[in-house]
Amino acid sequence: MAGYHFDKADFNVFDIQGLDERMAGIRDRIQPKFRHFAEVGAHLIVSEAGPESVPVHVAKHLRRTKYAPENTWCAIGGDARGYKKYPHFQIGIAKEGVSFYLCLIDQPVKEKEMAAALLERIPELERLPRDYVVSVDHTVPDVLPIEAVNWESVLIRLRDVKKAELLIGRKLAPADLRLATEAGTLAVMEDTFRELLPIYQACMKHYR
Repeated sequence: MAGYHFDKADFNVFDIQGLDERMAGIRDRIQPKFRHFAEVGAHLIVSEAGPESVPVHVAKHLRRTKYAPENTWCAIGGDARGYKKYPHFQIGIAKEGVSFYLCLIDQPVKEKEMAAALLERIPELERLPRDYVVSVDHTVPDVLPIEAVNWESVLIRLRDVKKAELLIGRKLAPADLRLATEAGTLAVMEDTFRELLPIYQACMKHYR
């Protein structure tokens, strides 16, 4: 046992048939790891970005009545009531791997303002690490390698299209050795969140 980490049994949870049965696996195996890593992530954001506190929200999938979730996540950010109307960090897991993202999803209230601010920071976005990926729809597993992203097009769409989204960060395959230990998982999460903090802060300015 290497402390808290993600292993084959966690990814196999998404093979469990039945909503209640899969949710039991998510609660038992995955959510304790989410809470552990998210508390570390929240502490990093508070210590380096300056907010008094950053709440952690573990997805409960309460609205599901029939189909078992194909992925699950934990959000870091927002307020005590929720996170979707704010930029937030996210730890996610699906059969395809574990992700560490900065997310602007589900029509955040300052979407146009954030998109406009990011349009002025394209050179900064272009300097993000080459192992990053970008998603423009959190409901599908498809991602783009960061070098293939046309930032101007993506951000104009984020500004002008109500349902447009943006997720930036790292997505690790199940076999990635960094996920096999707590130290490796923490290192990639902390590096990713720290690298994305300037973008997060630029977005959060519109909420103050």
